[in-house]
Amino acid sequence: MDRFEAMVGLLRRGLPERADLVRAEQPGAWLPRWTAGEPLSRAMRQAYQLGGLIAAVRLDDTYAWALVDDTVHRITIADGVVHRLRLEGPYRYHGAAVFDGDTVAAVDDDQLRVWDLGTGGLLLATDPDDVPRPAGGLCSLAVGAGVAVTGTERGYLLLWDLRDGSRLAKIAAHDGFVRRVAVSTHPPLAVLSVGGQDHSTVSFHDLDGLRRTGNAAVPGYHCGGGWTSLDGQRRAVTVDEDGVLTVWDPGAAVPLARFPVADHSTGALAFTADGACAVVGDGQVLQVVDLRDGTVRGTIRTDFEFEVRDVAVCGPFVFAGQFGSSEGRANLVELTVPLVQDDRHRPHFVDAVTIMVDGRLVVVAVDRGGLFRVFDAADGRQLGGAYGRQQCFTFPRRLVTATVEGRALVACMFNLGPTFFDPASGQVRAGSEPATAGPVMTAAAGRDGLVAAIDAGGTLTVWDVATLMPRAVTRVARPGAITAIAVGELHGATVVLAGDQDGGIRWFDSADLGEVPAPGRFADRQIPAGRALDSVYWPGPNAVTALHVAGTVVVSAIADTVTCAYIATGDLVGPELVHPDRVRAVLPAVLDAVPVIATSCADRVVRIWEIETGRVIRAVTLPRPVGRIVAIVAQQIIVLDRGFLLAVDTAGGNQPMTAPRPTTPGQHATADMPLSSTTPVARFD
Repeated sequence: MDRFEAMVGLLRRGLPERADLVRAEQPGAWLPRWTAGEPLSRAMRQAYQLGGLIAAVRLDDTYAWALVDDTVHRITIADGVVHRLRLEGPYRYHGAAVFDGDTVAAVDDDQLRVWDLGTGGLLLATDPDDVPRPAGGLCSLAVGAGVAVTGTERGYLLLWDLRDGSRLAKIAAHDGFVRRVAVSTHPPLAVLSVGGQDHSTVSFHDLDGLRRTGNAAVPGYHCGGGWTSLDGQRRAVTVDEDGVLTVWDPGAAVPLARFPVADHSTGALAFTADGACAVVGDGQVLQVVDLRDGTVRGTIRTDFEFEVRDVAVCGPFVFAGQFGSSEGRANLVELTVPLVQDDRHRPHFVDAVTIMVDGRLVVVAVDRGGLFRVFDAADGRQLGGAYGRQQCFTFPRRLVTATVEGRALVACMFNLGPTFFDPASGQVRAGSEPATAGPVMTAAAGRDGLVAAIDAGGTLTVWDVATLMPRAVTRVARPGAITAIAVGELHGATVVLAGDQDGGIRWFDSADLGEVPAPGRFADRQIPAGRALDSVYWPGPNAVTALHVAGTVVVSAIADTVTCAYIATGDLVGPELVHPDRVRAVLPAVLDAVPVIATSCADRVVRIWEIETGRVIRAVTLPRPVGRIVAIVAQQIIVLDRGFLLAVDTAGGNQPMTAPRPTTPGQHATADMPLSSTTPVARFD
């Protein structure tokens, strides 16, 4: 009903496109058509962006659950539809949270609260005065058998009655922060706690009154713990930050086995139904560990940028939530038979472009170490190996293309100059670095045999690709003033266009970088005199954030608007393309002889616009905004998503983002729907 009311409200406000997005929003069912370099695990089934800090996750036979800020997200496993339930009361940061039956419980600094998962109503809130002052704030939580156990910042355990919120018991269990508590509901009922300030201790308690039954000092910083049944015996399991997993006999409070299972444990820990395997968070990876001998049976790579915070297991599925990010990233993965063994370090690409090589459209990508890779644009298969030399002390920037004597080359802007890559031969050559240029931080562009770049200090440099030498070097602006550049042809001469922080476009002769008058209506885009740069909010609300020359047309983006104008006159080509939010990326192209523009917006939608009419002919909702559109081809858009190079199926337009489970990695069903054809109004070469 909330979604329906939101759609009605948007339609009444004259915003049908936003209403369509609400209707189609199913971020859990999104998977790419293909990914390059296998950055996604073969076990990946669904990816989510839930828009907040994930405090707890749960998994059952039908749903995946996540508590994100003040909202419970219930996600249908079968189709990825997300149902949202707002919890009653003002939101307070959850230091810890846990799902329990038909309720969800969370603690903030001084209070335990419990909500109904059916209505979102607040069922219980403890009295803040019941937290003893010496105990410090509440920081960990476990629920079971009708009670809750909370750990505090100064080592206390507090026992709460979930019927009326009364405090039943307290005990000083550790000499510092209680990082994890867990309740075993198999008789005899017991509590495991992990904490300590100067050193870690593992403690065991009866659930009735929190009477301590065992305590052990342990090496390392223990950050996770839980209960399982192993070969018919109740066992406690803990894991430290060095990735050492310990299996305990809780009755004697002694370790039975220790296994090194992870490189960087995050404390996330869950168990398979038979209790024989643990799923451990290891940085951005999930390790499936056999508790009998410590063998890592499977390694599953998430698509997280930050480490795994929480993990839940039910049947053949694992649901994991990301820590340290407000995007609410979560993955649903499958424990396949046999278990996958992913390389834990997925490739991370900095930039990518498409280029024609021997009649085939390929994608050239560069990774963080400066190595080039070539992929088939049709299916993402890697062609050849990695080219170039691993570089540890430079950082590659924008890739651009240039043609020399009919040969297509790719230039990568490193710290002080370009490196040229020939994808046909795999040859990599470095261009000369001009002595006056600083790190290329802002923008680069290429055309024919020239490559231009602006550095962090406002120095513009043009390189001749044939000679690999700088052709002209001139400081043209103050640091940070130029936000985007492009190279084009004006009246038979090659010019460099520079978009300004305040919305103007400056024009320079590529031969000597002398500034030339802006042609036609471009002269009306004057740059205010005496302006001051705002380094805090760079590049600012009026900055030119994207600039391209596509044949005879200049494409520019400012804030939420993309404008196309003829390069010689400045007259508009079609209407302005106005978006519901800030434009993140722009790419001009031609499909079926029709000039189009692909844009990425902060509302997570990638749109393909028909230039002549300003009509959206394709719109695809992604789990998060993307900052780089690499290519538009027949039925897919290729994007760079925070290091992932992937293709998005555009067939069907603004339809719900549902995807069948692939039989093999990267294979997904598609539908054939040709793009509209009309008479082109501009030439994009």
